[in-house]
Amino acid sequence: MALIIENPARIVTPRPGDQRGAGLGGLDVFTGMSVLCRDGLIERIGALDELLAEASGAKRYDASGQTLIPGLVDSHSHPVFAGDRADEFAMRTAGAGYEEIAASGGGIARTVAATQQASKDKLKELARKRLDRAMAHGVTTLEAKTGYGLTPESELKMLEVIRELDAEHPIDLVPTFLGAHAVPKGVAKNDYLAAMRELLPEAARTARFCDVFCEQGYFTPVESVSLLEAARDCGMLPKMHADQFHSIGCIEAAVELGAVSVDHLEAMRPEDAVKLAGTDVVGLALPGVSLFLDIPYAPVRQLIDAGCAVAVATDFNPGSNMTMNLPLMMSLLCMKTGVSTDEALIMATRGGAHALRMSDRGRIAEGLRADMAVLDADKYEELVYFYGERHVSAVIKGGTVHELR
Repeated sequence: MALIIENPARIVTPRPGDQRGAGLGGLDVFTGMSVLCRDGLIERIGALDELLAEASGAKRYDASGQTLIPGLVDSHSHPVFAGDRADEFAMRTAGAGYEEIAASGGGIARTVAATQQASKDKLKELARKRLDRAMAHGVTTLEAKTGYGLTPESELKMLEVIRELDAEHPIDLVPTFLGAHAVPKGVAKNDYLAAMRELLPEAARTARFCDVFCEQGYFTPVESVSLLEAARDCGMLPKMHADQFHSIGCIEAAVELGAVSVDHLEAMRPEDAVKLAGTDVVGLALPGVSLFLDIPYAPVRQLIDAGCAVAVATDFNPGSNMTMNLPLMMSLLCMKTGVSTDEALIMATRGGAHALRMSDRGRIAEGLRADMAVLDADKYEELVYFYGERHVSAVIKGGTVHELR
């Protein structure tokens, strides 16, 4: 089936080539052009009359006065969990500390208990609504982590939910196994790591990536590398939560391991940007966590200037960033880390795709996936400038139009 997206005011897309450092802000802007999609791919960008002649029976979507950008890629997210922690947020804003909240039964243990108790159908219902919210903000691909099960049965239940939603929802879901998110209360860490190691072959049937929360009080760099090497032997690519609160050597471990990405980096040491620059490890910024928890922001400007590969994502989760609004994360990058609007768009499209090693998306170009967002504005900067709002009128996913309003 063919589709023509006709007469957008602008088509804005990252340029081809290796975009790092000074080249990161490179965008191509097309005016007076339309886009022909066929069989889920972008076939051609060209004048409308030429495309109509090539595909006279194509469906047509009128994007007049609007801006066409690549579908956004949220490359770090935790959309599958049960339970509600709004009361904890209220406690925190009223002055309660982490220990007080945990003593009242809150924190990650609360989410884990609710997720373990929830049925697969309930988890799907909750996650589906969250995916709808993400798509309303222009997201067409989203990484979905486990990590709130913390038992083999519950972790596999979460992976099953992700697999089924990937088949049912327009958004492409990329499964990541995060069994090493925390150690369950009453379980010895070595015993828990052994159980997760035994689970790796079965998790690898669904998960493309394996992630570990490498952080003081959770999992050490040595423990993280050991589990991720075993995961790689099972066919999963390694990722790592790194330097969120403390710098304990996770960056060096990730570089030595050849991880796909290091995510968070709020406590990253300046010298570690140079270590990342000589690699293909993506430095993945999660600025919403900094806003929500009132902690420092990752040094994204330094990463870019050092020549690192970079991306931005939501880290949607119940404890530290309860939003699916990826454009808001782009706004935070610009306002808090010295990133330009061009760089922010690239980090949320091509950068996110690279953080998931998906080279078939993240740009509007011939032969790539027909995944795009239509902005109800004649310039893409409105997406970042008019922050916190919904600007997406439609999502094109695999050449199919999903109108949002």
